Amino acid sequence: MRIWGFLIRSLALLLLCSSFKMADRLLEGKPGDYIVTQQDRNYSLLFLRELRKDAFLFEEITVPVHLINKSSPPWKEWLSQGAPGHTSWVQYEIDPSTFQLIEAYSFSKNGWMYLDETDYMLSKLLSLPLSHIPHADRKKIGPAPREDEADRRKLWNPPFAFEGKKTPSTSEAWKTFWPQDSSLLSSCQITLYFPPKELSTFPSWIEASNGHFSYAIKLIDSGKNIESPLKRTLPHRPPQILKPVLTEKNQILISIKASQYYKSFSLFASDITKPRSRIGPIPFSLKNGKNPEEHVLSIAIEDLSAVFEKNHHYKWLLLPESAEAFVIESDDFFRWSP
Repeated sequence: MRIWGFLIRSLALLLLCSSFKMADRLLEGKPGDYIVTQQDRNYSLLFLRELRKDAFLFEEITVPVHLINKSSPPWKEWLSQGAPGHTSWVQYEIDPSTFQLIEAYSFSKNGWMYLDETDYMLSKLLSLPLSHIPHADRKKIGPAPREDEADRRKLWNPPFAFEGKKTPSTSEAWKTFWPQDSSLLSSCQITLYFPPKELSTFPSWIEASNGHFSYAIKLIDSGKNIESPLKRTLPHRPPQILKPVLTEKNQILISIKASQYYKSFSLFASDITKPRSRIGPIPFSLKNGKNPEEHVLSIAIEDLSAVFEKNHHYKWLLLPESAEAFVIESDDFFRWSP
């Protein structure tokens, strides 16, 4: 399991209704902050690539444990060399206002990742309310004292490493509860240990348990100022125009599929007998469809009659308002015969 991907798609519910939130820590971090964890037989290098007003951008590289040993170079050097031996290289984009995963793109597979909601561990954790665990209730070192004895045991703190060196560190413990769903973490208590802010914005230990299932994500290393050799960030999927439908209310409905990072659109049409023509912008109303990425454009036929010529053939042109210069053309043309 790509647990940080599961975390990045699954730490965004740790944030509502709490005096402390996972995202609060991330907002205090800086691009280049990183953490290395071990899950099963893989190491996972996760770092904050960009921290924008409209998005968090994380990058995660996975490599089998047996390919990284004590004689291997530090993580920064390993990454600068192109992460030799890696089996997965993914970027994740998270909306900082909703903590939902906006997009995930695999550079190792050169394609977008279509993820189920139950995979969103980081995005979900970011929005779950966190409660502080008092020292009296924290895990301690050594056997429990007898009922008539005071508990003088020291608090247990997870091991911590910074820039390849083991660093003694205290930590604060927080907990939350995973909602009941179809995921492996359903109804689990999630315990997170955070080192001092100056050392890391990421947790140094994450433990999940529900009495029947337990799992821990352990820190291997952490640091700051790591840089990705990838010059570009994840591409956005272009919208798609689906088949238009004529309704009984003198309207044409055009279904489109578009990710949530597209906030608005302009609609044009082209006459196929005049390839360079662009008619519009054509007024429309926009409604949500049945699925999260589906939208419906509703166009009044009388508006089209004012600009279309009878028996001419047209194609739709959709222009999303974004940084990318996309012009999406419908696959099929249609004959205008009102």
